Amino acid sequence: MTVETPPSGIPVLAAGGHRLDCGADDPLWLRALCGLSAELHSRGLQARMDAAVGAVEAVGAGPAEGSAPRVQRALLRPHRGRLWWWMCWGAQPVVPPPHRTPLTPAARPADAARRIAGVLAAPRD
Repeated sequence: MTVETPPSGIPVLAAGGHRLDCGADDPLWLRALCGLSAELHSRGLQARMDAAVGAVEAVGAGPAEGSAPRVQRALLRPHRGRLWWWMCWGAQPVVPPPHRTPLTPAARPADAARRIAGVLAAPRD
């Protein structure tokens, strides 16, 4: 994203945005969301999809009986000219990097699901 400050002093976008940042109406976007959700389900995790923001939340069992479930969110965003899954590490999905980490290209949902399942399975301090 390029931000320019015009003579008026008010920052604005220099262009209309990224061509891959289409949102919920784009078939590529929806296919990526559904693909990651299916891969997470195949690993025994629940998946909550939010097409409006391009997010999938994986829900795994808590570390102990009766404990709260563990949730890991992945966001679909452009990266290096392609759609990628980004891992969210902060409590808020709007937190900018470095609280987001590129995970895998959106075309590889099995790799993304494997890494998300690994994060959910790892013990937390």
